[in-house]
Amino acid sequence: MDEKLIEAVSEIDELGAHRLVTAMVEGGKDPREIVNDLNYALQCVARRYEQGEYYIADLIMAGELVANLFKVTGMDNSAAVKRAPGGKILVGTVYDDIHDVGKNIFVSMLRSEGFEVIDLGTDVPKELFIETIRREKPAILGISGILTSVIENIKEVIDGLVEAGLRDDIKVILGGALAGKEYAEYVGADGFSCDAIEGVEICRNWLS
Repeated sequence: MDEKLIEAVSEIDELGAHRLVTAMVEGGKDPREIVNDLNYALQCVARRYEQGEYYIADLIMAGELVANLFKVTGMDNSAAVKRAPGGKILVGTVYDDIHDVGKNIFVSMLRSEGFEVIDLGTDVPKELFIETIRREKPAILGISGILTSVIENIKEVIDGLVEAGLRDDIKVILGGALAGKEYAEYVGADGFSCDAIEGVEICRNWLS
């Protein structure tokens, strides 16, 4: 990880972060590594918000900064160049959470690796998750949240899959700032990752 870039984003230093990312892109660094650092930096900002060090305005500014830096890497326009390994992946940020930058990074990386991805966006209610899973029959659900206040909402979605008789046919990966072993076990997810590259690898292994 590039500590200077992570620090610049965490401090919401727009000029410094843009300068670093531009230099990395021009220097030929793998865009996936850059956006992974951006994703990690966003998690750092979220933790500072949870600790009361940042306000909601800071979260919004950091999200906009990362979204702009993401475009500089070119990953937002990456096209699938490899054959999908089979199976759909459904991704969404749970309801009461509108943060989408980390999710968008994950979705872009999945698509660049050739996966078929259905992106439900943010603030997704339990009913839409279940309805889409029933209709599209994805092999994997990637569900994310950046605030600890929505952990119960994620658990409600996964419990809803159990009640609907859909849970045995789908793997669930937890992403965002809540991605950790304790939270994953609590909500009933099969795996977790706040590292987009690792998350793609987990999905690849599940579908292989």
